[in-house]
Amino acid sequence: MAAADETKKTTDNSTIILLLSIIVLILYYMFLKPVLELNILENIEDFAKYAKQKYIMMVILFCILFGIHMLGNVISFQNSCGGSIADNIGKVFISTFVPWLLIFGTLMVVLIIFPGFKGAFSNVIGYYAVYRGANEILVNILGNGTVDTEIDTSNAAEDDKNTLKKASDAVLKLVGNTSILINQITPENFSDMWNMMTPIMKPGMRGSAGDGAKAELLKNVILRDNIGEFCWYLYTTLLLMVIVKTMVAKQKCTTSLSQLKENVEEYNIQEEIKKQAQVKADSVVYKG
Repeated sequence: MAAADETKKTTDNSTIILLLSIIVLILYYMFLKPVLELNILENIEDFAKYAKQKYIMMVILFCILFGIHMLGNVISFQNSCGGSIADNIGKVFISTFVPWLLIFGTLMVVLIIFPGFKGAFSNVIGYYAVYRGANEILVNILGNGTVDTEIDTSNAAEDDKNTLKKASDAVLKLVGNTSILINQITPENFSDMWNMMTPIMKPGMRGSAGDGAKAELLKNVILRDNIGEFCWYLYTTLLLMVIVKTMVAKQKCTTSLSQLKENVEEYNIQEEIKKQAQVKADSVVYKG
């Protein structure tokens, strides 16, 4: 019974598969997914090349994740049923590929067509990851134009004016609800949102003078968007692991004639060992 339980445990490699999937997703966002920059965003041809490269990387991500889960499921099924890989791989492939294509593949297409769905996670988890940096940038960009104008036209000393402007920005951080604005900016509408904010920006942040802040804000927007996308991929992977594992468990084991002979021989050997052990035990004479 203990040996059977140990064999059963070795066939479940879900934890390893999940860890490998998480590592692949992290590496995808670190190295594979192309980075959207301002010069790409402002050039139609460069943006088209970026989009094409992004779609190619998404296909590569799908293939890598599917390959990991396919390999893990084959090993698990092989340990459970035995036999040759050629006999088992077909059943495992169908049970793995179809759900991955229908669910994960559809998810990728949906997030491309409707990127707003990422907001389910990016507006919550993604926001808390970037709100400090994004809030700082937005306050520096926007500030309070009316207060700044009154400070500039006042008769106060220059050091006092700078102190008052910093105090104004601090108040804006505390009472200004920049989270609404942060969650409305996405990589797809970044240029439009920036142009919309230009009239209310501080004079020193308009035009090329604000390119540094613009680039930093874009980085935060992309990070928030990537976190939302990452969460979708991760939770969908967890769902697929449950679905595929259930489908694979329903598959019947295929035992070839050679494997059947091996099983019979192994059984006979085990029975012979038991008999010898029993005979040896019966031959022991206890003296009182």
